[in-house]
Amino acid sequence: MEELIKEFIDSLARRETTKETYLKALREFSKWLGGSSPLGLTSNDIQKYKDELISKNLSPTSLSTYLTAVRRFYDYLILKGFVSENPAKKIKGSKRPQRHLRAALTPEEVEKLLGSIDTSSPVGLRDWTMINFMVRCGLSEIEIVRANVGDIKIKGGKQVIFVQGKSKDKKDEYVILPPQVQEALKRYMEGREKAEEDEPLFWGVGNRAKGGRITTRAIRERVNHYLKLAGIKREGITPYSLRHTAAILAIESGAAISEVKQMLRHKTVDSTLVYFEEAEELKRSKSYNKNT
Repeated sequence: MEELIKEFIDSLARRETTKETYLKALREFSKWLGGSSPLGLTSNDIQKYKDELISKNLSPTSLSTYLTAVRRFYDYLILKGFVSENPAKKIKGSKRPQRHLRAALTPEEVEKLLGSIDTSSPVGLRDWTMINFMVRCGLSEIEIVRANVGDIKIKGGKQVIFVQGKSKDKKDEYVILPPQVQEALKRYMEGREKAEEDEPLFWGVGNRAKGGRITTRAIRERVNHYLKLAGIKREGITPYSLRHTAAILAIESGAAISEVKQMLRHKTVDSTLVYFEEAEELKRSKSYNKNT
């Protein structure tokens, strides 16, 4: 069984992260077989395996992923002539989590969005930096609001920002800043007076005497303003789309599941896998459009 799994994994023209996921799923299937051959199984047997997975309280995404791996493994066995039918073909996983209602921006639209901001003014430079954090690091509105100057630190030789998200009472998670964000931050901080560590990273207004932290409402208003200015505001595109965009861009750049999970501060990998599924769908859509 281990040799068949290895041959199947080696035959896949997929990302290494996808191969790792399939390998983990098929080793679980092999463990369930307990040394028996996979060649004589029927759909009833695969249903029993599904029932076993359900008993482990797996999430809908994990359950579907495990069964998809088995289904494609049997497709491979058919191709190699080991079996004539796929016993897993009619055994479907649970309903997948609902896709995100907000769409993601394309790389070209990200450039349009950032290019629409006049960085010659203090407010424009603030907005440009803030949106860079949202679209390249996946920071949420509340994380932007709560960010302090002192949250920017060096960890493991890399510049990071420690964040405090919704329903969190401390800043114990961090996001690595990519080069574009580091450059934006440097330019932004050079335009400010000497800042104390407990000062808000993003002021509500340019004049410190008048305001405090930027608010979530102000963030939404500013992002929507630039989306319209760039001509990319449409149904499904909202300020929250910037977080989705950060995930998709990271995946398209080759980020591993663990890296995207950390960036988005997900508690489980299942939430992260939804983004990988959406990225795969976008890839297939682009390929289809290119060939038609």
